[in-house]
Amino acid sequence: MRANGERPRRMKRNIVAHAEGSTGTAVRLPVEAMVPSHLLDGGEVVHFAIKPSPWFVLLSSLRWVTAMVLVAGLGMTEVVTPSYRTYVLQMAILFAGARLGWAMLEWVSRLYVLTNRRVMSIRGVFRVEMFECTLDRIQNTGLTLSLSERTVRVGTIAIQTAAAGSGGGTGFWRMVARPLEVHEKLREAIRRALNRGNI
Repeated sequence: MRANGERPRRMKRNIVAHAEGSTGTAVRLPVEAMVPSHLLDGGEVVHFAIKPSPWFVLLSSLRWVTAMVLVAGLGMTEVVTPSYRTYVLQMAILFAGARLGWAMLEWVSRLYVLTNRRVMSIRGVFRVEMFECTLDRIQNTGLTLSLSERTVRVGTIAIQTAAAGSGGGTGFWRMVARPLEVHEKLREAIRRALNRGNI
């Protein structure tokens, strides 16, 4: 009797841990707080809902910030009149800060979701864009690890759906932590969906 009474609690605990523990830097929020209920169909179960790694903020701004560092360095040389050096430095800091601030807003607005039926990618600061595809219509997935991503142990997952002429395309989960683990969970969910369809 005790084992039967404990089973519901144990199952619920596993679902929450799976949703929160998909990445090393997972946001500690329950699934209900991350995925709006109106996005889910009846009986749809969320396997995980993750955000990009916080490294997304720096990596997506890296070129711009590097350029501003070079401008600031140039502003401290004889190329710039001494009376203007302070203005050049302030401008560089302002633009670098603005780019990092925008990247932070992008990070906050992004969410990658895997359910037992489909994948979703939600992004957009002023206008929300959503990519979604049922698992049985995913033709291929890919994992890319650029040099900068490998340095901080993140990666980007590409999700290719039906041919473009059939209304398909490619969605991306950019800069997720533990990319190999997340990609394998995605592949396993696709295999289970295809097996269900073949029964």
